[in-house]
Amino acid sequence: MRAYKYRTYPNPEQRVLIEKHFGCSRHVYNWALSEKDKHYKETGKSLSKRQLQDRLVASKKDDKEWLTDVNSQSLLASLANLDTAFTNFFQGRAQFPKFKSKYSGWQSFQCPQHVTVDFEASAINLPKLKGIKAKLHRPFSGKVKTVTVKRSPSGKYFASVLVDDGVVDPAPATIERENTVGLDVGLTEFLIDSKGNKTENPRILKASLVRLAMEQKILARKKKGSANRSKQKRKVSIIHEKIANRRYDFTHQATANLADKSHATTFAVEDLNIKGMIKNRKLARAIQDAGWGMFLTTLEYKCRWNGKNLIRIGRFHPSSKLCNCCGYKMEAMPLSVREWQCPNCQSVNDRDINAACNIRDIGLADSLGCSDCIKSSPVAISVSAGATAKGVESSQRGSQEAPTKAASAA
Repeated sequence: MRAYKYRTYPNPEQRVLIEKHFGCSRHVYNWALSEKDKHYKETGKSLSKRQLQDRLVASKKDDKEWLTDVNSQSLLASLANLDTAFTNFFQGRAQFPKFKSKYSGWQSFQCPQHVTVDFEASAINLPKLKGIKAKLHRPFSGKVKTVTVKRSPSGKYFASVLVDDGVVDPAPATIERENTVGLDVGLTEFLIDSKGNKTENPRILKASLVRLAMEQKILARKKKGSANRSKQKRKVSIIHEKIANRRYDFTHQATANLADKSHATTFAVEDLNIKGMIKNRKLARAIQDAGWGMFLTTLEYKCRWNGKNLIRIGRFHPSSKLCNCCGYKMEAMPLSVREWQCPNCQSVNDRDINAACNIRDIGLADSLGCSDCIKSSPVAISVSAGATAKGVESSQRGSQEAPTKAASAA
């Protein structure tokens, strides 16, 4: 499955019908959530998706005849989305589902059937919405599964086309030490690899804060519910949209340089607790501006498309405090310390490059299935990681020798 996002240009009549789809899909979602909540409080049991569908069909014939103006499959897709939201909640992946608001920024609805994309006419055909003009800048081949129509806070319309192209991802390459690169993300430099290369942090939000603050101050002075407030709100949304687009473009360029153009076949990254890190009120804005989560997610699927490996190491490994030369661990390492000298081997370490090298070595140890004693010493890792091409037997032999070498290094 791959998704292709296109900008659409509906005419005034199509916009009215699209807005009806937004409203009806949102209403069905909120109605179904209310029905499930009320039924659970009364009986202690949950309503199934099939029971909600039967109630929806009955209500369309009785008191909600206006729902027949839109595509029925879009309404059923709202019920399916609510069922998925409850599944994610019960499995601990998300919070309890919330009611959708018509005043929120993004509005959307789905069309799971009877959708065609006409590249010759540059149009997308949906049920009850034929011939929507679109900028089809990327062709595709395969079966169209679902089309999601969205409206951005700035008033732009998009269509996200999910396609089953039948392409099988290539088999991942063999993990080799010489083709493995450790990656460390930061705020001063956005990306640092184990080879010493650094990518500057663009600080996209910071560059637009002055303009954004000025427009938001004007918005705060507008009367609520007025037309001028709506116009000013759209101006603020356009600034946020430009910031998001710049960050999106930077992320795709950085991941393309790694997954598409780099000779490395394996990347090791740290499994960061970003939700916990943004609770720091002094660094929250800078962390969210960097977009670490988007970068790691994008890099993951691009590695999968190109047959490369992405290794995630545990978030509790002391990658910054550990000397990559001798394995000495510092007791404390404040963020203000960017360079430090190892008390054991007297080597001068760049904080970020040293962390990237440790991430690479620990990731190699994880991929080889080495024991904890190997992962605790970069010296032993460098010895055992060279046995990748010789198979698991050689790596096990390196793990037996590691404790003696780690003790001598300490």
